[in-house]
Amino acid sequence: MSFLLVKLIHIFSVFIYAGFLFTDNLILMRMQKTLSEEKYKEVRGYFAKLTRTIVPKALVVAVLSGIYLFHISFGSIPEDNSFSSFQILLSIKAVLGLWLGLRGVLQVFFGIQPFVFKGHRLPFILVIMIIFLSQIMYSI
Repeated sequence: MSFLLVKLIHIFSVFIYAGFLFTDNLILMRMQKTLSEEKYKEVRGYFAKLTRTIVPKALVVAVLSGIYLFHISFGSIPEDNSFSSFQILLSIKAVLGLWLGLRGVLQVFFGIQPFVFKGHRLPFILVIMIIFLSQIMYSI
C-alpha cells in the first residue's frame, strides 16, 4: 500500500515538474516570437512568480520518492554480479533524475547557477528520456 501511495505522489510531482518544463520550452518560447519584448517579459515574469513556489518543492518530492521507489524496485543483484536489463535502465533513469534534482536544488534553494546548460532545454530532454525509459524498462 505504501509503495502505491509513494508511486502516486511521485507521478504527481513529476507531472508538475514536467508540465513546467513543457510550458517553458514549448509554449513560452513560442510566445516570444509573437509578443512584444515588453509583453513577453511580463508574461514570463508572471509565469516565473507562480512556478517558483511549487515547482522546486515538486522536484524535491519527485527525487525523494524516486529514491524510495528505486530502493524497492531495484531488486537483488545476482551472484554473477550482472544486472538485468530492467536494473540497467532503472539505474540510468535514477542517475538522470538525481542529476535533475541536484541541479534544481542547488539552483533554487542555494542560488548556485549551473555552469553549463543554464536554460531548461536539457532538463526537458532529460525528463522526456526518463519518461521513455520508464515506459520501456518493464518490457525489455
